[in-house]
Amino acid sequence: MRATCLAAVLVLASGAAFAQQGDWPTFTSKQFGLQIAYPDAYVGDMSRAAEGHFALKNDGVLLLSLDELDGADLKSFLRRSLLKDIDVTYERRKKNWMAYSGYAGDYIVYGRTHLSCGRRYAHSFLIRYPRGERAIYDRVVEKLSHSLRVAPEFRRRC
Repeated sequence: MRATCLAAVLVLASGAAFAQQGDWPTFTSKQFGLQIAYPDAYVGDMSRAAEGHFALKNDGVLLLSLDELDGADLKSFLRRSLLKDIDVTYERRKKNWMAYSGYAGDYIVYGRTHLSCGRRYAHSFLIRYPRGERAIYDRVVEKLSHSLRVAPEFRRRC
């Protein structure tokens, strides 16, 4: 099972406000089985939010996914799927999650994956942004990363 969505691309009006926005609303998706906070003041078209599409500004792309691991090791699975075209330079792994980052051409890529249902499912977000926007996006990535959760509704399915 693979559900994957890419966000649209827009131009940023005010980078400092983007990174410093206070309280972000939480997006909960039954399709992806996750919850994640997002910067609503800088999200463009919300018409495809149910599909995981968030139109972030500054030429950034956001990807949400839900994958069934079918017994595969998480690191191996990620390298074959979400990270296949990325030069991974950082990985941090804990019992039920993994964070990773690297480069894809002129872009920085960061992602985090949480496991659920006895390591059967992987709930992920992956964000890509231009290297020149690092000062803005690094702070956004930190907040996205710390807000990612497996949705309680999904945990009840296990």
